[in-house]
Amino acid sequence: MTHYITALKVENFRSCKQLRLSLAPFVPLVGYNNAGKSNILSALEWLFKERLLPSGDYNDVDSPIVVEGEITGISEDVLARLNDEHRDPIREYLDGDSIWIRREQPPAAKKKSDVTLRIYHPAHAEYRANPRGIWNAIKALFPEPIRVGAMENAAEDAAKAKSSSTIGKLLAELSSAVRKTHATQVDRYLRAISRLMEADGSRRLSELDRIDESINEKIDDLFPGMSLKLHFDVPSFEDIFKAGTVKVIERDEEARDFTAYGHGAQRSIQMALIRHLADIKQDSDCSTTTLLLIDEPELYLHPFAIEQVRESLHALSLHGYQIVFSTHSAQMITVHRAQDAALIRKSGRRGTFARKRLRDALLTVLPEVQAQAEHLFALSQSTSVLFANHVIVTEGKTELRLIPPVYRSVHGKTLGQEQTALIEVGSVDSITKTLEILREMDLPARAVADLDYAFRGAVRTGMLRENDEDLIALKSILQKMANEGRCRLNGDNGLPTSKNSPLTAAEAFQRLAQEPKAGDHIDSLHLKLLSHDIWLWKLGAIEAHLGLTAKSESEWARFAAELEASGLDACCPEAESLRSLVEWLRFSERGSDGCLIEG
Repeated sequence: MTHYITALKVENFRSCKQLRLSLAPFVPLVGYNNAGKSNILSALEWLFKERLLPSGDYNDVDSPIVVEGEITGISEDVLARLNDEHRDPIREYLDGDSIWIRREQPPAAKKKSDVTLRIYHPAHAEYRANPRGIWNAIKALFPEPIRVGAMENAAEDAAKAKSSSTIGKLLAELSSAVRKTHATQVDRYLRAISRLMEADGSRRLSELDRIDESINEKIDDLFPGMSLKLHFDVPSFEDIFKAGTVKVIERDEEARDFTAYGHGAQRSIQMALIRHLADIKQDSDCSTTTLLLIDEPELYLHPFAIEQVRESLHALSLHGYQIVFSTHSAQMITVHRAQDAALIRKSGRRGTFARKRLRDALLTVLPEVQAQAEHLFALSQSTSVLFANHVIVTEGKTELRLIPPVYRSVHGKTLGQEQTALIEVGSVDSITKTLEILREMDLPARAVADLDYAFRGAVRTGMLRENDEDLIALKSILQKMANEGRCRLNGDNGLPTSKNSPLTAAEAFQRLAQEPKAGDHIDSLHLKLLSHDIWLWKLGAIEAHLGLTAKSESEWARFAAELEASGLDACCPEAESLRSLVEWLRFSERGSDGCLIEG
């Protein structure tokens, strides 16, 4: 990939009132139904496809529709591949290796000529309308996009001219390889046919000559001196591919047109063509970048096929294509590609909008590359984060296994029904930074932490002072426990250690929670951390609240089965604390669109 669109601005187009979006060569658009993902694809397509938009595309009929895009990566190498007539108009508008283009349609536009293409002039700090040669230069960089629409639009797509249908455009892309190998042979045959069929053909069919003579006799009676010859244009190599379609043969049945099949078969065929396109483009050197815009490529495909399509699309993003697609499938997004996913949401006030990408949030919160990598894995291990409107962060696996069934038991709905993701970050040190990253992405997030978090992570991040009176009082109780030989403390920080101790560090904190004078101080810490969206287990850890005897898959399965059979009160010694947790986790301040209510 050389040049591609790095930024998109959309104003007043359908649900996009004022959308700003960062793009990469491979961009999944993630969001709930009706969030506006397809509208973004359509706006991006319109930026590079000259046409008049219908009146229904205006969000506000009294304002213009404006779509702007930044194209980055127009290096000297890219310019050198262009013809002089395309290269020279671009140079004047380059800002480094980037240009901004803008397509605008005014209110009540009636014809295509009402739509203007503008390009930003960095030296004069202004957009200029339709400069001479610019549109052809842009098309030399970006050919007409290929849009693979949602399958409910399949009939509409099939009704188009074959050259503008999805299949037609994909076949046109594939034709370059055929032409390279067989152009000479096919052109020879076409020339032979033209000699037989055209008016001035050197070996014209005798039957055509006889028809000409018969008609000319009749013309001579009406217009003496006038004659005609039948003429049949022979298509060029490109014309044949533009008129192409796909014939489908099933078992021993007669071949049928692609459009005669259902949505599942059509989608499978489209994706098969895309996979083949990826194969033949692996070693190609493209001077252009083609936008491939797809609505839900995973539709009607089984899980293994989804993975094949995902990898083919990514391969194309490395060889002359910029891939932007909407998706509802976590299988379409791998761990490392999740950072470029665009989280698309919609609210009544803002319309369609994009939350900050994981990549950008990581750069803001964690400048160091290694720290980014660690948190990227923690956040991406569950790609449900990208599909959620709210996130719960946990430290351990017990919460990951048992909070979901407890939540369902108390509330009667699953976390998924509440559009909430639950992720495990693995350590007490990761909780705070993970919350910061999620907030930077504008994703409402809360965390659930063991009691030791108050002494460690909360102090390190400044949520609690090291000389907090509750911490000091609890450390005093820990020291008393150590003096009595009931636990062992680390000499550096005065906190429990498992080394040479009758209790593990985790067990020591649970024993601390049982001390008569500890409860009020733990309650106080719990309230302080709630103000930072962190729930502290007052009994030390979740296991004590649930009455678990071990941290193991078998114990988690036993509790979940008992919870399902008997309910929370029967199987949990601290049922009321779990009910309070569930109510706190519900992110109740939400609008009808599932987004947090904005002030």
